[in-house]
Amino acid sequence: MSSVGLVEMKEVLNFLGLDAVVTADKNIDLIKLAVENWIQSVYCKRTLINKEYTERYDGTGDVELLLNNYPVVALNRLSIGALEVIGIKNTASVGHASVSVSASVVLLFSDGTTTPLSLTTYDTLTKLTNAINAVPNWNASLMSSAYGFYPSSELLEQFGLQGVRGNVIYLEIPDEGEDDFEVYPDEGKIYLFHGFPEGRRNIYVSYTAGYVVIPNDLKLATLILIKNIYQRRSEESFGVMGYSIAGLSNSFKEGLPDQTESILRKYKKTLI
Repeated sequence: MSSVGLVEMKEVLNFLGLDAVVTADKNIDLIKLAVENWIQSVYCKRTLINKEYTERYDGTGDVELLLNNYPVVALNRLSIGALEVIGIKNTASVGHASVSVSASVVLLFSDGTTTPLSLTTYDTLTKLTNAINAVPNWNASLMSSAYGFYPSSELLEQFGLQGVRGNVIYLEIPDEGEDDFEVYPDEGKIYLFHGFPEGRRNIYVSYTAGYVVIPNDLKLATLILIKNIYQRRSEESFGVMGYSIAGLSNSFKEGLPDQTESILRKYKKTLI
């Protein structure tokens, strides 16, 4: 049974007038999860539950940046641009060599052979550099010894970096954090006094957003929608697909139950 969400399972059971014995009906959990996902991803277009985020944005030249989620509870770092921290070279005479970096792994590709290096296993840049050097025909070096103790999880995602003909590939981390900014938590807005320079994914933000305590009216709207779908579960046309995002959207296309729309409208993200 799910426990983390806009409402707790015990609140769902109470609202449905059920006791714990009836929770053997597995559809309750499916309905709860589907409704919570629908409210956030489809209707409100933002995550309402408290959560940590690491995101990249395009700089527009404006002084304001709108975050994907709010209210902002904490901002760990706001960075502009990136630092080159590891240089990598493939030394083999191959037709193709490349490097990709995801959130969890560095992939070295050389003429049909792919070598994965886990960022959990090689959790500092020194360890990762040594691991790359241990792979045949790959050389790596830190751009500064000061970067050695930086966590590998700081590396920015990069894909298909080409390393043919001795070309040096550079892995990057976010630049030093900014400090001359103002956060408007309820709007999810950051005001940077000197502006966000234009660029593609050149703004890096690490922050926490969402409600630590879910507002009571939002809980009520969630419970009403759960009850609405639960009461329809026995309809012949309402199968498992009814618990999907698309299924719920179809169920509510003619309007939401009484009370819920006026409540949820308050939490709906305005797209600019």
